[in-house]
Amino acid sequence: MTFDPVPQLVAASGLPAGSPDAAVAAWTGFVVTARTSWPGVVFDEAALALFVGPRLAGDDVAAALAAAPAADLALAAACAAQEPTAHAAFDSVLTEVDAAGHTTGATKDLVAEVKQLLRIQLLVKKGDQPAGITSYRGKGPLRGWLRITATRELIRHKKKQARDMPKDADASALERSLEKAIGSGGGDPLLEQLKSEYRSEFAAALRDAIADLTAEDRTLLQQQIVDGLSIDELGAAYGVHRATAARWYNRARAALVSATHRRLAERLALPVDQIESVIRLVQSRLDASVIRYLRES
Repeated sequence: MTFDPVPQLVAASGLPAGSPDAAVAAWTGFVVTARTSWPGVVFDEAALALFVGPRLAGDDVAAALAAAPAADLALAAACAAQEPTAHAAFDSVLTEVDAAGHTTGATKDLVAEVKQLLRIQLLVKKGDQPAGITSYRGKGPLRGWLRITATRELIRHKKKQARDMPKDADASALERSLEKAIGSGGGDPLLEQLKSEYRSEFAAALRDAIADLTAEDRTLLQQQIVDGLSIDELGAAYGVHRATAARWYNRARAALVSATHRRLAERLALPVDQIESVIRLVQSRLDASVIRYLRES
């Protein structure tokens, strides 16, 4: 049975159908434009009509469809429907974050961090909340909408960095979460000794280790530990299999463990072999406790 979008578009938009033949022809042209613009994206026409309908404006459905930014609305609709091929295609639009970074004078690391954060915010559903891409109403180009969104996010992060810079004693949310995870295995005498004798050194080593991470690894840890995103959600956001997302996260965690070990050895001014047992303990607690904390959060 051929899908007839007109009744759904009329109901969702509140616009008159006008000529049924003109409305159907306009919809056909809309879909052709979408598929031509995004040849690698899979579109479901029913889901597309459901998304597009409330965003139409004009004298009637046919005129509104003709005036709407078909390619942009279609990509946004497919992303909102959690279509993996659309998530992958959205990366080409995310280059607007680089342009916003140039305008705001943001660092390369901050641009990379915000790009990943926006990928999560815009593409991943959180419980009953729809993905942020649903905020796009089709009033202008999707790229322009994204550049404005990225500019606001970059400015917000720059202001936060400026506020936090002089507060050395105030750990970031990621630092606090990791310290909680690392220190949550009470009852272990050696761990308690580490906490009592080297608490400040370890906290400083952890902060330095986090700063040593790449922006990509740091953001992955934040998304898992602070934001509580699952491996499946990360995979959906990046348009990759969950095994790939898990491999990326494990790489980031391993990088943090390695950097923490190195920084702690430097701060204690001891050869690694003299604190080898402590380092092994920290690594085992980091691995076990972070996983347990993530499951609880």
